[in-house]
Amino acid sequence: MQQNLIPSFDTWTSIFLLVSSFGFFLSIVLCIHKNGRKNNLPIILLILGFSFVLLYYVLIWTGFRSVYPYLYFFDTSWYLVFGPLLYRYITRFYNHTFRAQWYHFLPSLVCFFMNGIYYIKTQGLQNKEMYTDEFFLHFLSVVNNPWLPALSFIIYFITVKDFIAFHKSEKKSEYEATRKKWTTLLLHLFSVFSLAYISYYILVKFSFFSIHWDYAISFSMSIGMYAIGFMVYKEPSIFNGELLSHLFIKETGHPAFTDKTTEEFYTKLLNHITTNKSYLNNNLRLVQLADEVGFSSHTLSKIINEKAHKNFNQFINEYRLQEAEKLLREHTSPSIKTIYYEVGFNNKATFNNAFKNKHHCTPSAYKRKYLQVQDP
Repeated sequence: MQQNLIPSFDTWTSIFLLVSSFGFFLSIVLCIHKNGRKNNLPIILLILGFSFVLLYYVLIWTGFRSVYPYLYFFDTSWYLVFGPLLYRYITRFYNHTFRAQWYHFLPSLVCFFMNGIYYIKTQGLQNKEMYTDEFFLHFLSVVNNPWLPALSFIIYFITVKDFIAFHKSEKKSEYEATRKKWTTLLLHLFSVFSLAYISYYILVKFSFFSIHWDYAISFSMSIGMYAIGFMVYKEPSIFNGELLSHLFIKETGHPAFTDKTTEEFYTKLLNHITTNKSYLNNNLRLVQLADEVGFSSHTLSKIINEKAHKNFNQFINEYRLQEAEKLLREHTSPSIKTIYYEVGFNNKATFNNAFKNKHHCTPSAYKRKYLQVQDP
């Protein structure tokens, strides 16, 4: 990455500083997202790591890196872990019990360890000339070779692509189809980031390369990486048919239903919900319920909208609230602190807000009022 001799910010470096700040903000949003930080942790680290790398580039471009050499954010170590992190997220999306083996993260850990030792021995990279261990420096130059991350990106692109293809289900379902489109999109966004990274180390060898090429490449990398974070944040809305449904959920050319047919379908839906209690699934999505009932996602959404006058989330949360009310009325009910999860909510705040909107009181107050009526 090219840099200025005199430390200063210009329009472009200021913009990239804001872009980097957006990445830190996005990682925080994903961390507190209602789907839980455990599921999103690989993507949180992916976005957080790239934000540090982009901030490091800003320091180089502005010249502050030369003035303050100890401002080093282990960029190569982060690059080497991006592929394994995406691999872990997508594989867990297919199989919650699947665990990526430790050796996937070994190259990044070795790189971080070696650079950490060098950072300490040179007093924050301020006394490089004092460190003369030639073998160590040679090994350090190998682990920091920029083509190692490029190789890692290619390997994990192929690995994830093969994983998605291998887990193709013989049973056609809307959830399977949506999941494949979803994970393939994430992989393509990662390829945008990877190609931009590789293009830098190819184009920088040509005489026409300038700082503006540097900015354009970094901007492309930012688009690919932060688009992944945004799509993960919006994953529930996508699988519920609320966002980009024309891209992810197949439109079926069904005729308009008669009132009688709509009523029959709605009755079938209600019977399925009450019998199977699908709403207790914390990760229930529109496409999954559609597969369970045997409707298309568009048909299911249309029936819920017309008959219940609610969207999918409101419809399912109503059943979850009824289940919570039932548990709260029992003397042996679970702790109020955990009851939200047992009835299907992923987030306590969402549960409390929905409960207050319906009953105009907290779950604790609801339980106290009921017990007072039962035991005057």
